[in-house]
Amino acid sequence: MKILLVSWSILPRPGGSSIIVENLAQNFQPEELVVFGGRGLWQKPLSRIAGMPKFIYFFSEFNILGRGDRFFAGLRKWRFRSLVEKIKSVIREERIDQVIGVFPDALYCEAAARAALELGVPFSAYFHNTYLDNAAIRDPRAESIQNFIFEQSQHIFVMSKGMQELFQDNYGLTKVSPLVHTHQQLPEQEPEIATFPPDKEHFRLVAIGNFNESNIEATVRLARAISQDTRFSLDLYTHVPALLLRQRGLHPDWYNHRGFIAPGSVHGALQDYDICVLTHGFTGGYGETEYRTIFPTRTIPLLLSGKPILAHSPPGSFLNDFIRENQCAELVDQPEAEAIIRGLEKIINDPDHRSQLVRAASQTAVQFYGPEVVKKLKNTLQEKVRPV
Repeated sequence: MKILLVSWSILPRPGGSSIIVENLAQNFQPEELVVFGGRGLWQKPLSRIAGMPKFIYFFSEFNILGRGDRFFAGLRKWRFRSLVEKIKSVIREERIDQVIGVFPDALYCEAAARAALELGVPFSAYFHNTYLDNAAIRDPRAESIQNFIFEQSQHIFVMSKGMQELFQDNYGLTKVSPLVHTHQQLPEQEPEIATFPPDKEHFRLVAIGNFNESNIEATVRLARAISQDTRFSLDLYTHVPALLLRQRGLHPDWYNHRGFIAPGSVHGALQDYDICVLTHGFTGGYGETEYRTIFPTRTIPLLLSGKPILAHSPPGSFLNDFIRENQCAELVDQPEAEAIIRGLEKIINDPDHRSQLVRAASQTAVQFYGPEVVKKLKNTLQEKVRPV
């Protein structure tokens, strides 16, 4: 079986979907997988190590020095038919048996489904986020595109159990199952847990990711609370410029901007800190459903870090259910600064609790171990997907 994975977002384009696709691809042999994705006018294809599956780039993005894609959305839609034909040529040349289209980009996911249909190749969809249920998406064709993708999909993969339940409840889907984020590092069974000296007066906190509508509201609140307590400081690793973060409400006096960090360098950087922070929006432009079902990509490197995690996340979300089930982070699900500080104090003042959090996080990370996740993916495709 040879799979074509079609995803608009692939490295070097920043973002969670790019990392998810890259990590997933690392678990396949070159003869098992081809990845097809988009690139912008200013982006160069990424050079990868020998033994990785082939990555094919298609020019579809119009922007200014790598930014402002949304202002050129109409232009990229003109490329739809060319995109379909290119995917079809890859299917033929690479002798593809299965096509998987990745959302959160409707253009690429729909094109993958269309190409598979026209060539009679089985198609499955992989939703990293919700589409029609996301209040931030105002595409008048969203319903028809989603319906077409659902109809063409022999199986639908989603990012979490929360999304699985949503798709089952809202659309009556039975052919849906989670395909979780992956990592290549097998977690330590007994992670080394750093101790805090009794006289330690200052604690370094760190957060990573793309601070946008998915979590900016919670990040602003947490950063503001920390800035008012001299015991704590916060560093952010992100490709989002500090000026843009300020426009989103994150004052530069509240944190230290560390800039972009390559995925392969994250684990090493986290070792310099005392506590990792995971924020998830309580409100924002995405709408209630999206906030309820999102599972942040950055969760996994934090689970693997060997550091205690403070999660600031809204009640009723799948992320909170996940944290409670696994007891892998100190959860603050109230939007008050005092609650955030109390959560941090519990971590720094209770060494037994701190050790329990770190051990539980390491154990939790096992379920995201790449080779096991991909084994389940292959089994699902073999069992659920049939030739057209």
